[in-house]
Amino acid sequence: MEIRSQWTFDCQPEHVWPHFLRARMDDTRPFLFRLGIPKPVSCCVLEGSPVVGRTRQCTTDRGTIDQRILVLEENSRLVYRMIGSTVWCRDWVGFLEDEFALKPLHNGGTRVSRRTIFRARGPFRLLKQLGLWVALRQAHRYASRNWRRLATTEASHSPVSVAGHVATAV
Repeated sequence: MEIRSQWTFDCQPEHVWPHFLRARMDDTRPFLFRLGIPKPVSCCVLEGSPVVGRTRQCTTDRGTIDQRILVLEENSRLVYRMIGSTVWCRDWVGFLEDEFALKPLHNGGTRVSRRTIFRARGPFRLLKQLGLWVALRQAHRYASRNWRRLATTEASHSPVSVAGHVATAV
């Protein structure tokens, strides 16, 4: 099964990109997370700098999800696949892979596309597949909101404005 999401951020790709590899989410708790869906808390690369083959770890309020970085094209494309998890629903997941593509826009913004491919496994596979779809849709919305917050904060502290003109102090 596949989930696709797309967002436009009012900042350049270099302000969005770092947060796919190191981020701290806010403390809000959207409704579905209150029902037991693992809520993302943070993510980081475990072995230092992000490169292909290293592990990106997503920490949730229910455990961790380890993901192997498969493709890393700075400020442009990131692909990673789940390789392990301590989250309660880990046995439901037979396959989980995420891909992000960043495209700079003429107005200084960035179009971010996310594609998640996943398969459930075990008994009641179709029911689990539906549960994963609901959980992953919620995770897409929540993470994008946080990445927007982080990227916008970073962009506002940059000496270059969204339009690409150097900001000057008066």
